[in-house]
Amino acid sequence: MTYITMGERIEAARKSKGLSASQLARRVGVKVSTMNNWESDRSEPRANKLVALAGVLSVNMIWLLEGSEDNTSLPPNVEVIETADLQSKITRLQSMHERMVQLLFEISSEVNRVQRGIKDDQAEQDAAQL
Repeated sequence: MTYITMGERIEAARKSKGLSASQLARRVGVKVSTMNNWESDRSEPRANKLVALAGVLSVNMIWLLEGSEDNTSLPPNVEVIETADLQSKITRLQSMHERMVQLLFEISSEVNRVQRGIKDDQAEQDAAQL
């Protein structure tokens, strides 16, 4: 019996769906390097990403985790597919939220800097008039 790793199962399922690693990574909400690490067995997906992978690839999570002797994928679970899509959207939204918080901080800092400059200029003008 030949042992097939999780990474090999992910890669095989991806190829059977006709997806590139970058397409699958985008659909699951991870970087291509992360997908490559999964497929090469350098790391494994967390539970939420495993759900997303199973949904996008239309395979059962248990098959991704453990495989089967005949390497057949079990029928997809509709709930898994739906929740994988929702989880992917949540992950994207969290990422956008983090970026928005960072931008708000940067804008606020810039506004404060400009306001200080205006106050300093006004103080210099007032001092020059005296």
